[in-house]
Amino acid sequence: KALLTASLADGTPEQVAAQLRRLKRRAALAIAVADIADVWSLDRITSELSALATNCIEALVRAIGRNDPLIEALTVIGMGKLGAGELNYSSDVDLILLYDRDAPAIAANDQAGRIMVRAARLLVQLMSESSVDGYIFRTDLRLRPDPGSTPLAMSVQAAELYYESVGQNWERAAMIKARPVAGDLALGAGFLD
Repeated sequence: KALLTASLADGTPEQVAAQLRRLKRRAALAIAVADIADVWSLDRITSELSALATNCIEALVRAIGRNDPLIEALTVIGMGKLGAGELNYSSDVDLILLYDRDAPAIAANDQAGRIMVRAARLLVQLMSESSVDGYIFRTDLRLRPDPGSTPLAMSVQAAELYYESVGQNWERAAMIKARPVAGDLALGAGFLD
């Protein structure tokens, strides 16, 4: 993580994504060598792959946030294998992006929802976009509440209302493996509580 943080301190989101693609290839190779050499256990391998994905998401959210301070009110929840720390080599990352509409920076901005959706769209694009260096991680936002009719990023308040009123049991059960992975971690933990 220290190498990742130091090498990605500056730059546009696109520049950070390009660096992350190269770093991910090297890290995945190192993890694979430890796996093939039987140096690490399966738990360690999936944990390291999950940490790699988490650090990549965190770096991109920070880079996107440099362009807009409203992003400070965004939390990224890792679901499924990412949330449980069980990613494998071919896993995609399942995310839910939420923001606190009552945060001081957002409360006075009537465009906050649109800004968060743009940030979510950019995050998914940069994570999934393929180049000569490959892609960072395939990213899926379909585990968010009612993905067919809700925006890519929604308020914590709307998500809580959804889960309390019309959310399906399987959707609530999916939260068992959920954990905040980037952005406002305290907001994410509060939502999960």
